[in-house]
Amino acid sequence: MDESIDQACLDGFIKLTHDLTGITIKPERKSMLVGRLRRRVRDLDLKDFNEYLEYVRQQSNEHELFVNQVTTNETYFFRTPRVWEYIEQTFLPRWQELRTSPILHVWSAASSTGEEAHTIGILLQSFSDSHPGFDYRIHGTDIDTFVLEKAKLGVYRGRSIERFRQAMPNWFNRYMIGNDADGYEVLPNIKSRIQFNQFNLFSAPPSGPKFDLVLLRNVLIYFTKTDQENVLSTAYGRMAPGAALIIGESESLNSLNTGFEFIAPTIYQAAAQELNQAA
Repeated sequence: MDESIDQACLDGFIKLTHDLTGITIKPERKSMLVGRLRRRVRDLDLKDFNEYLEYVRQQSNEHELFVNQVTTNETYFFRTPRVWEYIEQTFLPRWQELRTSPILHVWSAASSTGEEAHTIGILLQSFSDSHPGFDYRIHGTDIDTFVLEKAKLGVYRGRSIERFRQAMPNWFNRYMIGNDADGYEVLPNIKSRIQFNQFNLFSAPPSGPKFDLVLLRNVLIYFTKTDQENVLSTAYGRMAPGAALIIGESESLNSLNTGFEFIAPTIYQAAAQELNQAA
């Protein structure tokens, strides 16, 4: 097998990735692309990457596998502590005070293997334990079907669990069940309030209730400015008036045309007046 990728082939993979996901892979990430696609080329017994590119173009049933290989998935419990502090100490008390719905709806819009959605579940269950009558639903979505299967299973072990157990032993012991051999998962009453589905952020907004909180973290960095605005428009279209949006630490909406107002680094609020008009 020839493991070299010429410029035309690289450009073809970059365009194909964008067409299928909206993600823009930078040319300097060529070695990453080679590493992730190499095994698939070998499994199909193809002679080189050019042949695989043509194969993906012609075989629509290969699209899902291709997308699963080129997308990046890295997550863990309670990533970026100040985000969770904001949700616990500011967002939830404000929502509880102003609540216009019996259920808080949260969207983990790039849920990967599910640690983020389960983190939200733990935090919301802790709030529910001290606020009778509070209820919540968490909707996790991702374009990668492979990681979604792990998220739906919701059983974790290894470094992700160890980091959580050491950083927050009280919450770990209170809301996680299992053992080191078989893995750990959240309590059943939390898990029952979380659902995962495949979703492309460039598709029409998911149907259902308006979301009060949307986490779109470490996603925008993979899109061009125009595509970032398209993705944010998708999120905006499903948010309740005054809902909160959380993005990644290396991301900002400052130069983008959106309906979001800056609250704090990585934290934005949907403009209530505009959202009322949009609804």
